[in-house]
Amino acid sequence: MGMSTIIGLGCLYITLSGGMIAFNKYLIHKDRFPFAVPLVLMHAGFSSLCALVLFLVKPSLFPSLTDTVARISVDKDLVLRGALPIAVLFSVQLVLSNTAYLHSSMVFLQMMKESNLILVYFFSFMAALEVFTWVRMKIIIVIMLATTLTIQGEVHFNWTGFALQGSGQLFESLKIVLQALLLSSAGRKLDVMSYVLLVMPLCFAVLGFLLFMLVFIHPLEHLKTPQWLDIVTWWPWLAANATLAFGLNITIALFMKHSSAVGFILAGITKDAVIVLVGASAMNEHISAVQAVGFFFQLSFIFVWSLVNIYPEKFAGGVLPGLFALSEPAQGDKCLLVPEPCTESTLVGYGASRSRTDSGCSEKSIEY
Repeated sequence: MGMSTIIGLGCLYITLSGGMIAFNKYLIHKDRFPFAVPLVLMHAGFSSLCALVLFLVKPSLFPSLTDTVARISVDKDLVLRGALPIAVLFSVQLVLSNTAYLHSSMVFLQMMKESNLILVYFFSFMAALEVFTWVRMKIIIVIMLATTLTIQGEVHFNWTGFALQGSGQLFESLKIVLQALLLSSAGRKLDVMSYVLLVMPLCFAVLGFLLFMLVFIHPLEHLKTPQWLDIVTWWPWLAANATLAFGLNITIALFMKHSSAVGFILAGITKDAVIVLVGASAMNEHISAVQAVGFFFQLSFIFVWSLVNIYPEKFAGGVLPGLFALSEPAQGDKCLLVPEPCTESTLVGYGASRSRTDSGCSEKSIEY
């Protein structure tokens, strides 16, 4: 695939991802459709249905389930001990993070999400999936300080939104570490589309049970449920929102397959910056100078963190020597934006665990 096509997929990924978050923020408003559980339930149901149709029409899009070499065995152990716990954590994460839109700005919540890297690292360290190095710890400290600036600089700080988003990030980080423990470490690596087909029906069941509890057993103030009139009034928007969610995951699958780890990280950083800019310009959400500085350092050092994970040998002597080593590529080095064969690194950032394999990138997380 040519570089122009890869760049086009990257731009489409950035556009759809930013549009998805802005769309959710627009819908989840007290005067529109402030019901996070039904919204993500519709996402899970629609994605499950579309993934099943695609699997029947073009099985090659699901190499983890159909490829003779990469195929994994879908058995009771994988579903109950692997996919189901992940689906529970994923469902709770989606509900909490989307409910937070009712209380805080999209810009502020996006800045909070950048700290996922810190949570994932410490949970991974506790689970013996990460090793301690001073290089990584120095980067973590800078990102922690930068995140503190984005929180302290928030003019319209809301404790409810902060608590909901923070709780959602805890569940998301636990989900990522659990994926590494239950799937990756057992040699069960799932491509994006196979992940959707395996996990989203379970998410649909978990969210359906949660909605049943909220409607018939124990309603909660922060997790309101809609009346039939709400669904009838907003169904065209809900259908478009669910379609966009599935389209985003198709784009992620294609982009990760044909791009490199560095290319995907760069697109992720650009996407985060675009989301904040859209929130500030199109939605008139305020960004203080302190937040702008903190966000800049967040993105900068998340990128450095990603490079450390991809090229650990170049950063053995520290961050600055590693950056200088990367700026002077050795003879025969290839462009960092196209896939490199037969290499594997684990990139933790942007709330996802990403692996580079000889068949491209695989991400065991999807975006809503």
